[in-house]
Amino acid sequence: MPTIRQLAKLFHAVSAQDLRSAEQIAKQIANFEEKRGHHSAAQLLRGSLQSNGIKGHRAIEPISGILTNGNFIDAALSRGHAPVRLDDVMLRSLNRKNLQTLIRETQHATYLTAKGIKRRSKLLFVGSPGCGKSFTAQAVANELGLPHYVVRFDAVIGAYLGQTATHLRELFRFAADNPCVLLFDEIDALGKQRGNPLDVGELDRIVIALMQELEFLETQGVVIATSNLPENLDRALWRRFDLVLHFPRPSRSELAVYTRKMGVKFQLTSNKAMLKRFAAAKTYADAEKLVEAEARRIALEEVQDR
Repeated sequence: MPTIRQLAKLFHAVSAQDLRSAEQIAKQIANFEEKRGHHSAAQLLRGSLQSNGIKGHRAIEPISGILTNGNFIDAALSRGHAPVRLDDVMLRSLNRKNLQTLIRETQHATYLTAKGIKRRSKLLFVGSPGCGKSFTAQAVANELGLPHYVVRFDAVIGAYLGQTATHLRELFRFAADNPCVLLFDEIDALGKQRGNPLDVGELDRIVIALMQELEFLETQGVVIATSNLPENLDRALWRRFDLVLHFPRPSRSELAVYTRKMGVKFQLTSNKAMLKRFAAAKTYADAEKLVEAEARRIALEEVQDR
């Protein structure tokens, strides 16, 4: 246990808003616990000095752990800029039709509202990694002419009781106030099935907070969540989404079509050796990497020959 004198100094520094001194005192308390053999306690205390309890991610306000709204949003969102359109994405016909309809709903939201019709704005994409879920989210944003933001879970998940729920509230408030496509990529990190006896109660509260935010969200944009492990998602969470799309693993013929499209993009001339290498692809992401690697190899050979 830290001494009363150490705690008094810490409280005085916090009340005086002297965060630098408060951080130094907090580190001293952590070191004190470390020397007493309380390694777990010391680790927890040091983690609490970070914005989310993870080593290496410094907080702007180290003691509170909860960033101001503007600073938190800056830390929690990454802007997507890929110039992909819906026609560039390999989609099964039903998925394409559903997305085209959703885009029309969003574009004509005012008309629908005037007729008392609620448009769909919350989507869940499920399927194996590398099958186009995140790629499609960016395409939807570009079709709508809206900014595309990806949620950074390292900034959202906090070390304190209730902190993650507070961060989620700020994110959904941002989505409500700013028309955009907000992507929760791999939402499994937040929406796991409740009731696991090995989990702490805070995890259940996070799922409940996520469901409540989705339930009451009113936005001019679109919120998209993706999951590689849909069987782990809480069943009640599924009902909070207006549209669920499944992204299956591509067939060999679908991969061949996509590989040819990528080859045209990089102006590659097909040959047997190249096609054999491309045949190793199992997903669209695999195919893209293989084609880019081939284009890179050829470009470097051209430079060497000059």
